[in-house]
Amino acid sequence: MKKLLVSALLLAGSVVAGAQSVFPHEGCVSFTVQGSAALNLYENAFSYRENGVAIDLFTYQGALGLGYDFNEAFAIRTQVAYGYDAGAANSRQTSGHGFYPYSFKHVNVFVDAVLNLSGIGGKATAFRPRIYTGVGGAYTFGFTDSGHPWQVITNKNKAFGFRAGAIAEYVMPSGIGFFADACGEFYTDKYNGLQPSEEDQQAFEGYAGFPFDVRGLLSLGMVYYF
Repeated sequence: MKKLLVSALLLAGSVVAGAQSVFPHEGCVSFTVQGSAALNLYENAFSYRENGVAIDLFTYQGALGLGYDFNEAFAIRTQVAYGYDAGAANSRQTSGHGFYPYSFKHVNVFVDAVLNLSGIGGKATAFRPRIYTGVGGAYTFGFTDSGHPWQVITNKNKAFGFRAGAIAEYVMPSGIGFFADACGEFYTDKYNGLQPSEEDQQAFEGYAGFPFDVRGLLSLGMVYYF
């Protein structure tokens, strides 16, 4: 009987210890650092594939974030990122259908609403599958010369953006965690310095294409809750 009681107490102690080992996020501020690989899908991205350099559509960025968890389920996050992009000028309507790549830099800022799927019932968990959506804007600059004979790529552009993504995060009892973040970003068409006008659309049917400049990102990062 005594052994049974001791075993029960040890079991209860281990359960309590296990519960305490999960970091509670409610009311916590978080700081994140992450690096991302980005896939650039702007006008004429197909020309990279046609010229055998599709790998050059992948660029990179770094980002810092500051967030606040209202409870286990809902948080808000502000993120600032800096990185590089790859674009291309028109090739379909150019004599010889040449390849006119260029690169540029960006600084973007987003504010995201984040939902922790495992915390909807108020339960704190170490592994946190989260989804988010956000709005923001970008400033693009440092454009290289595409060498295009007639198309103008504008420098120093501002663009509105919105995005959605998913995060797989694991947080240790200390409040330090690691995460992977997959995201799709959509910007108004001036982001890549190239915004076809109505005249372009009339003269070159189908050239304007999708009305947003799109980026796909896959990130790895660290988070600290305090």
